[in-house]
Amino acid sequence: MNFDLSLKKSFDGFHIDVNLSINEGLLVLFGPSGAGKTQILRMISGITRPDEGFVEIGNEKVFDSANNINIPVRDRRIGYLFQDYALFPHMTVYQNIAYGINHLERPLVQIKVDELIEVMRLSGLEKRYPHELSGGQKQRCALARTLAIEPRVLLLDEPFSALDFQVREKLRADLLRIHTLYPITTILVTHDLEEAFMLGKEIAVINNGHIEQAGPREEVFYRPKTRSVAKFIGTRNIFDGTVVDSDGSHVTILNQDIGKVKTFATEGTKLEKGQKVSFCIRPEEVLIIRPDRPLDHRVQYNIIEGEIVSITGKGSTQIMFLKTGSGDTLLKIELPNFVIRKLSLDKGRRIRVSLKKESLWVIP
Repeated sequence: MNFDLSLKKSFDGFHIDVNLSINEGLLVLFGPSGAGKTQILRMISGITRPDEGFVEIGNEKVFDSANNINIPVRDRRIGYLFQDYALFPHMTVYQNIAYGINHLERPLVQIKVDELIEVMRLSGLEKRYPHELSGGQKQRCALARTLAIEPRVLLLDEPFSALDFQVREKLRADLLRIHTLYPITTILVTHDLEEAFMLGKEIAVINNGHIEQAGPREEVFYRPKTRSVAKFIGTRNIFDGTVVDSDGSHVTILNQDIGKVKTFATEGTKLEKGQKVSFCIRPEEVLIIRPDRPLDHRVQYNIIEGEIVSITGKGSTQIMFLKTGSGDTLLKIELPNFVIRKLSLDKGRRIRVSLKKESLWVIP
């Protein structure tokens, strides 16, 4: 089922203007706090009325300013999971899940609630009240209640932000499993980079009320269209340069500190000699050149030497900054812990690295 929207809304000093088209999948709406993510969900659900535009689910317009259509929230069949769960405190787990389907015959309610309780790993908690549940249990209960109404579209507003790391990991895995069982068009809002990468087969990056880039995860994360998208999705290594050679398939760029780098030309973009561009590479794509081994064909291009100025642990990986060239340009590198130990990498050591040309991306 297709889900299309085009929405405009002006607030005090802030303007939202977005267009999105989603198939039956899970789209992550990703961006910094204050970018307009929650307001977009509120407009889709009908809680906030847009100034103009439309929301179309399948072939039905639930909002269309041009034709004065504005179907009430309760009739849109849109499930909305809030950050704070919004469970009814005076109702049990069972009663909360059954709340939206109490108009059905009792046997049907029983079957549906029992199924969701099992899927959401809530068995044995049916008679408990919200204050007797953990944060993860509350969130699973809230999601079960949302799914009980069989929504055509599911909106998730930073659903895991209030939970600790281990619980978040489990719930993310739960959400992917549940989306397989109930393949509902879903929009999940987050400003967590790891969450966006794990959950979003499709990602839309929003900034200042506008979609800067939308598309498949690999496209957005590894081929950002703008510097701000590159920054938001964690591409710390963003540099300026000048095109010194371009033959249509490859382009060579000069940066005053890093030197010359060679990469593939961006498809559909013509780069001229002397043109100012940006280029970027993700921290985990930088390769360490081992001095005890012959140079591999994969790392023969874009070899840079520098001094390690810092190494900081980040769980299973470590973040290393390399000072390169004659200036103060820092290259961020993310490596597994075992690589740091195996190569005895430490602050003050000089090493060589390769910026793989297939991992470098040019932003005109």
